[in-house]
Amino acid sequence: MDAKELFFERYAGFQDYVSFLLMELTDEQIRTAPDPAVNPIAWTLWHIARAEDLGVNRLAVDGKQVLDDGWTERMEVPLREIGTGMAKDAVRDLSSRIVLAELLAYRTAVVARTNDVVAKLPDAAWDEKLTPEILKRVFLKEGGVPAQATWIVDPYTDQTKGWLLGHIALTHNYYHVGQAFVVRSLHGLPAPW
Repeated sequence: MDAKELFFERYAGFQDYVSFLLMELTDEQIRTAPDPAVNPIAWTLWHIARAEDLGVNRLAVDGKQVLDDGWTERMEVPLREIGTGMAKDAVRDLSSRIVLAELLAYRTAVVARTNDVVAKLPDAAWDEKLTPEILKRVFLKEGGVPAQATWIVDPYTDQTKGWLLGHIALTHNYYHVGQAFVVRSLHGLPAPW
C-alpha cells in the first residue's frame, strides 16, 4: 500500500464517523455546548471543513478554495479564517447562526475536492516542503488565521505536502471529531455503535 492508498482508506473511514456523530442530534444540540469548556458540534464541523479546505486547496496545490464558490453567503458566516484561536463568544455566535444544511453541504463539497486533489497529486509533490513564504501568504496575508495566530507558521514550516495531507485531512479531523463525540455524550447521546 502506498501513501495515497493509505490516505484514501483512512479518509473514507473518517466520513463515516461524521455521519455517526450527527445521528439523532437535534439542531439545538448541534449548535450548543452543554459545558463552557467544549465547543459546539456546529463550530467543530465548520472548523474541520475550513481547515481542510484551506490546507488542501491553498497549501497542497495552491488552488482555489471551495469556500470561494459562494459558501460564506450560503452558510451565513462571512469569515475566511479557519477558526484557530477564536474566542468562545465568537464560537457560540457562529454556531448559533450558521445555516446547518449549508454547513453540511460545504463539508461535502470540501470532501469531494479533497478526493479530487489527492487523486491528481503527483507522487513527487508529496515530498515537496512547505516554505515560510507560502505559509505566511496563506495563513496571514490571505486571512487563513487571525492576526494573533502567527505562531501557526512555525509548526508547518519545512513539513512535506504528504505530512500536510495526513495532518489536515486525517489527524486534525479525527482529533476534532473525537472532541465532538464528547460533546454528543454530554448532550446525553452515547456513540451510536
